[in-house]
Order: sequence, then C-alpha cells, then structure tokens
Amino acid sequence: MEQSAGGTQDTLKSWLNSPELQELRKAWRASELQTKAEDQAWWDSLTMDERARAFRQVVSLMYKAEVEERGSYRYAMYDVFNIDYLDGIMCNYMELHNLICRGFEIQGCDTSADNGNNE
Repeated sequence: MEQSAGGTQDTLKSWLNSPELQELRKAWRASELQTKAEDQAWWDSLTMDERARAFRQVVSLMYKAEVEERGSYRYAMYDVFNIDYLDGIMCNYMELHNLICRGFEIQGCDTSADNGNNE
C-alpha cells in the first residue's frame, strides 16, 4: 500500500496536531516546569559553601567533558556526569555543549597541552 508524498505529509501533520500529542506536549512542559522549580528550590536551600561546592564540581565535570576529553554530548551526560540524556536537554546543556564545540572549531583550538594541568 503506497501513499503519495502529500498523503504521508497529511498523515504526519494530522498526527503532529492530534489532541493526544498536544496533551503529551502539555504534560511534558508541566513536568519540565515542575522540575525546574524543584531544582531552584533545592539551590535556594543550599548554604553558600554548598553552592560553591556544587558549582565547582559541575564546572570541573564540564571542563573534563568539553575541554580535556572533547567528548560528544552523549559522552558528557552518560560517562562524565553519569546522568540521563534528557537532564541535559532540560537545562540547555546540549546547546552549551554545541556552542563550546563550535567555538573550538572556529578558534582551531588544541587543548591537548592543557590535559592534566588543571587539577
């Protein structure tokens, strides 16, 4: 059974605009907003020392993933941070990762000499 290109596009368009998918988008957005609010409440509950410690650790892991090892986004999430792929999507880490990679490409940076010198 073959469908014309227009028929396939119409089916895809109908599915993308379906009430079920609209509800799924709404539920996803609500979950995302709740998680962000919970994360902010957690951050606000930390002492200055706890915030500094969390910040230092996250930036150190980012530096390892992005500069020292120049890994993919997937590598950073699973192998360096040991967290779920979507956690990085939710907080725009993938965008940050891509900007860092593009910056290295534009600058033609070679950070291999820096490896191991930032502990």
